[in-house]
Amino acid sequence: MFHSKTNIYPSKIKKKERNNVNNQNFYLRLIALLLIIMAVFFYNGTVKDKEQAQDIADLTAKVESLEKQQDQILTALKETYEEQKTAAEADNKSEKASAEDKENTDQADSEETDDSDNVYKNGTFEGSGTGYGGTITVQVTLENDTITAVSVVSAPGEDSAYLSQGENVINSIISEQSTDVDTISGATFSSTGILEAVNDALSKAENA
Repeated sequence: MFHSKTNIYPSKIKKKERNNVNNQNFYLRLIALLLIIMAVFFYNGTVKDKEQAQDIADLTAKVESLEKQQDQILTALKETYEEQKTAAEADNKSEKASAEDKENTDQADSEETDDSDNVYKNGTFEGSGTGYGGTITVQVTLENDTITAVSVVSAPGEDSAYLSQGENVINSIISEQSTDVDTISGATFSSTGILEAVNDALSKAENA
């Protein structure tokens, strides 16, 4: 009995050793599994980092491309705006010039038609009369029924001294706004010829 009892211990020791070996194998496998899992995560993380870096590079390139396109669009819009602005300014100048021309034309037409109610037309008219030496031609300027100027333009047959003296009648005509004035003593024929010429010019200036 004693001998068989003592043989129990070696078997227990062997069983314990087997258990220890099994435990070691389990832990080794567990560690190996953990290492594999860590390696997989590390690999995946590395791949993701590379993919993210590539994505960032692609996005950066797209952003730069969009910025270039935006700059080109802004430049084109600016050029178009400047062209439209220049064209608008030219149109405004043209319209302004046309408006001024129309205004001037209307004003001229108005000025031309303003004398319709007057006795005489506005403007300068020629008339002729007979002096001592022949025909005397004068120009009479009228504005709103007012004689503003009278000048002798031709008197080839008149003596220059008498004509010069006779021209003093012009002051009386303008002052009195009439040809019903006295002739000039000492140059009666010349002053009479001037009065006749002014009357002739006035007759031509009368409104119909």
